[in-house]
Amino acid sequence: MTDKYLDLKAFDFAVPPDQVAQRPLLERDHSKCLIWDGHKVSHSQVSNLSNAVPKGTLFIVNDSRVIASRIHGKLVTGGAVELLLLEPLLYTAARDAGETWLCLGKPMRKLAAGTIVTFSHGLTATIVNDCAPSDSGPLPFEARFNLAGENLLTWLEANGEMPLPPYILRKNPSADQQKFDRDRYQTVYAGDLGSVAAPTAGLHFTPEVLASLKAKQCEIMHVTLHVGAGTFLPVKTNDPARHTMHFERFMVPAQTLASIKKAKTEGRKVVVVGTTALRSLEGLHALSISENCGIEELAGKWLRTNIFIRPSFAKDRHTPWCADGIMTNFHQPESTLFMLVCALVGYDQMRAIYNEAVQQQYRFYSYGDSSLLWL
Repeated sequence: MTDKYLDLKAFDFAVPPDQVAQRPLLERDHSKCLIWDGHKVSHSQVSNLSNAVPKGTLFIVNDSRVIASRIHGKLVTGGAVELLLLEPLLYTAARDAGETWLCLGKPMRKLAAGTIVTFSHGLTATIVNDCAPSDSGPLPFEARFNLAGENLLTWLEANGEMPLPPYILRKNPSADQQKFDRDRYQTVYAGDLGSVAAPTAGLHFTPEVLASLKAKQCEIMHVTLHVGAGTFLPVKTNDPARHTMHFERFMVPAQTLASIKKAKTEGRKVVVVGTTALRSLEGLHALSISENCGIEELAGKWLRTNIFIRPSFAKDRHTPWCADGIMTNFHQPESTLFMLVCALVGYDQMRAIYNEAVQQQYRFYSYGDSSLLWL
């Protein structure tokens, strides 16, 4: 029998609506954790993570902090619009003169080049260029703001909304609800601002979980990948190969690479927390090959990747260059993230794992439960 080519529909599956998590559990580490040991599935809880990994395991987390980057403004006509700030471009003027960001927005028909949008507390934006549609959905456009740097970030922290995914329903959220999401849609180890979506695999970690891992001589190191538009944009092409992945900024510190090398030399396991952390490491490895340089030469530098890891055929497998396991949440059907885990574990096996998660009433998506997949 010939190997099956995987079109978009091959990555579809049903999730009962009541299993789409609308809010996180009261305690971060009380989320369930499905464990795939390479042969069979078992079930645990994130609070017991230290019991599921060998002594001395190296964990690599994404420490990017989410920006409150969804903002609401008005046109000169009084019409309401929404912008989602994705990432700043290189400064084209003095920092105090404003800066340009890549954005998504709606309604798109109102956001032509030259349009001025006014926000509260003195912020304005001018749309720089029209957004051209593509097979993969809307493409980001440029918007020039009258604030820059820390001034703009301070405005966003005070007035912006957390960019929750559209499947998390928040109709006219109260101030208390917005404050709750600001806290819980952020990892406890978040560092530099830069993401427009949380690296959600890390949302389950608590100081207590981290302490229990360290008590087992596990090591926690970080990479930084500022999550961009790709997290929000669905695959709309029937052939996934035609999907456009957006570039995301990332950096892998030299200390993290040194820890990976040491762990591998000593035969210790490496667990990557989240698809974003894995894409950072795989993106770094791919760049070292394409630029014909040692991977250490790229350490500590801000780089960009649009790496798209997926199986083209049902029997395809992707072997990461350093990860022995990945912790990740349960992703949307037909998403690039579900395609990625299918590539890591195997298409048929991953579908069986997701079926098990549905049967066992796991909570899905960003605020949902976790998994530990040994590769």
